Amino acid sequence: MKIILYIILIFSFSFTIISCAKKSGGSSGSSSSDTNGSGGGSSYSSSCNNSKAFVIGNAVTEKCSRTDCPKSKIVIWDLDGCMTVVGESILGAVDAASHNNSIYIADDAGFYWIVGADNNIEKKQINYPSGYKNSEITGISVNSIGDVYVAGMVVKNKKDYTAYWKNGELVKTFSENADWYSEKHVAADSNGNVYIPGYRMKSHEVTYSALWVNGTRKNLSTSHDGEATDAVIGSETTSGANVWVSGAHGPYTQGGTLAAYWRRNPNGQSNQTKVTKVRTYNSPKNWVYSSRASSIFIGGSIVYMAGVVNVINAGDVPVYWKNKVQHELPVEFDLNTCVYCKADPTDISLLDDKVLVVGDYYDANDKVDSYFSHGEKKAVYWLDKKLHKICESCGSSYAVAVVVMD
Repeated sequence: MKIILYIILIFSFSFTIISCAKKSGGSSGSSSSDTNGSGGGSSYSSSCNNSKAFVIGNAVTEKCSRTDCPKSKIVIWDLDGCMTVVGESILGAVDAASHNNSIYIADDAGFYWIVGADNNIEKKQINYPSGYKNSEITGISVNSIGDVYVAGMVVKNKKDYTAYWKNGELVKTFSENADWYSEKHVAADSNGNVYIPGYRMKSHEVTYSALWVNGTRKNLSTSHDGEATDAVIGSETTSGANVWVSGAHGPYTQGGTLAAYWRRNPNGQSNQTKVTKVRTYNSPKNWVYSSRASSIFIGGSIVYMAGVVNVINAGDVPVYWKNKVQHELPVEFDLNTCVYCKADPTDISLLDDKVLVVGDYYDANDKVDSYFSHGEKKAVYWLDKKLHKICESCGSSYAVAVVVMD
């Protein structure tokens, strides 16, 4: 777990909208006070409102050499590549959620941002009681009644604790007698129950897929290795919430650990569904070494997950699953020959019944300056299995989340 010196920067910024070219194609192969005020100018709701889907991430907003790059900024893109600069951060955005046409962005430096449909930007301080210091922020969720929950890590007396906040105020800290961690996600229902996915491992024994409910660990698996990576509220009933969790599970052998999802019913019982191995990247299915889902979305009764399938010789192949059916996502490089090329899906949703996946993309074959440096990391999205590079006029950029407005 990383320990980060907690620094609060007070700065002003101009709210900027930049037009970025988009390229398509590819081949298969109670809230704290506002510490920053409102941003001026137009927001995504006007100049950048060419779609109802938005990609949240971080970007160096102009091309640069290794010695004169500007600071990376938290940004929002629409699907036409119009980019809204939200603000500067020393650590960057890690997750995002939406509620009532506003976008909520978790900032690893100990803040969250609210980008409203009324052209207003607020920067909210996450509060730390005496003795606690920020270690990292790992996720954000806004429940159906508008309460904002942020998950992360804090340090007290040189010890790490997992923590979560409600509307900026610390609710709970907790720890395990084990080595464990969570993905950059959290989910909260309308009753204020907080679900943090992760895994629990002690002394290199079995690594259990786990879900922390209000700080109490609930094992999703009892044998073999596994992890939980994302959690969403699928529906709520009078007796509680149906919580869906993505991840991976299985023996650590070739073809053993595969992407999986769990449904946790209101009564607390969980059911697991694992994907199956199929032919991937024009390779036999017995070349599949493992697979892993990094995010999950529930559309009616259908479960969508995004992730990767690790294939011998090709490495990680980007995919999504609709229920258990695997769909490959195209890339522009050859994974069999480009050792460092990478396409890593980070979030998934639906836009007009089409699957929308966002992620990080790195083409090691690209040269970016006279020193023949290799390619920059790029934020991308796949809509209906078509690849789109979001901001090719940027320097490095990457996507952490996607939100689709109702």
